[in-house]
Amino acid sequence: MAVPSGCSDDTVRIFVAATPAEWLPMRVLEYSIREHSTLPIELSTIYSHGREIPQPKALENRARTPFSFQRFLIPELCHFTGRAIYLDADMQVFKDIAELWDHPLEGNHLQTVSTANDGRRSQFSVMLLDCARLDWKVEDIVARLDDGSLDYQTLMFDMKVAREIGYGIPLKWNSLEAYMPDQTALLHYTDMNTQPWVSLHNTNGVLWISCLRRAIDSGFITRGEVMQEVEAGHVRPSLLAQLNADENSLRKLGISALWRDFAFHPPYYRLRGGWLRKLRSRTFHYLNLFRAMVCRS
Repeated sequence: MAVPSGCSDDTVRIFVAATPAEWLPMRVLEYSIREHSTLPIELSTIYSHGREIPQPKALENRARTPFSFQRFLIPELCHFTGRAIYLDADMQVFKDIAELWDHPLEGNHLQTVSTANDGRRSQFSVMLLDCARLDWKVEDIVARLDDGSLDYQTLMFDMKVAREIGYGIPLKWNSLEAYMPDQTALLHYTDMNTQPWVSLHNTNGVLWISCLRRAIDSGFITRGEVMQEVEAGHVRPSLLAQLNADENSLRKLGISALWRDFAFHPPYYRLRGGWLRKLRSRTFHYLNLFRAMVCRS
């Protein structure tokens, strides 16, 4: 999945932060981009490039997820030339990515979305980068975390390693858990407890499932690959039954399909710090399954 170094100017270079556990949502994201794009796409997961990322010495400065620091590799992977788009894997696109790709940088080193639609900061989960002006080396960034000239908050939430930041990308390109037909360009499934590949209870889950079905119908993703992801414990077991039902109603799912979800431990559980947060996540998971069984009856 390596991105060629000699892409033409109209080829959209996209780098997705992920681990192998996010393979299926990443592929659905890629399909959603390609089905709307008028430009050629070169997309890769950042981890697939095999670049090592050092860890800061202080625990409070270490990456909160395995992919938190991956974004800082992008200019290097692009040989410090041209533009690149950074995205998280837990997203779905509904508009032509050319709109984001062609957004004016206006002299900035990067452009991002101003604020989130629920009041949270966007955390730079959607970025348009000018790789020629970003001299990022992840070893240098970690060294600054170690010497105290940076900390995790200023790095991840203020992006202090970029001198000029624009906040001109429209909010519709990072809509957090909110979808408006004909308006939303990118839907970001930020609530890990209800992401459609791990939960039956996402308000917009039907949009993601429909996109997965289109990807399967086109051959972009195979049912065998979905089964492999279920067997690997990356996505919920009921996803297969939901695809086989060819409908989105929970009443079409058998009790056995829902029951298998009780033993499912979403990959993000490993990222949750502290027993209380893990207990809350697990309780939320069981409550959602109980609701699913009630809705089915």
